[in-house]
Amino acid sequence: MKYSRIIVSVFLLIFLVSGCGQKKRPDGMPPLVTCSVLVQQENTPLANANVSLIPEDGSKWNAAGTTDVSGVAKLYTLSQYEGVPEGKYNVVVSKTETIPGIAVPSGSSAKGTPDQHFKLVEPQFSNPTTTPLTLNIIKGTSGYEINAGKAVRIQEKQR
Repeated sequence: MKYSRIIVSVFLLIFLVSGCGQKKRPDGMPPLVTCSVLVQQENTPLANANVSLIPEDGSKWNAAGTTDVSGVAKLYTLSQYEGVPEGKYNVVVSKTETIPGIAVPSGSSAKGTPDQHFKLVEPQFSNPTTTPLTLNIIKGTSGYEINAGKAVRIQEKQR
């Protein structure tokens, strides 16, 4: 009997403490739909791409995520709350690659080379005003798919 009281007390304590570390949601935040998006490029999953959902209605509840090796991004509102409010969104996808240059010690007569930066998604998909991608987030649907166009490798101007 004594052990059962201890066990019940421990479980009660764990239950009470487990809710204390949760983040307080901002005032006015609508309910969130837990969802993810599969990003493909030429029918191939696009890993390590940034995905942003911009609300068509102009609200502040934007969402974003980064794709994993299988091209799937778990989406978070305001970068910290799991899920996305229901609604229509313009979808922005971007991915860059950096090739490190060669640094030389100061005072050396050798010439170094700067880092090279490449965009791996067509520019139209990386801009919220030109992206053709849209999603309609609906309660009860958890997985979405989008196609981020052709595979490209566009060198950016040196920074």
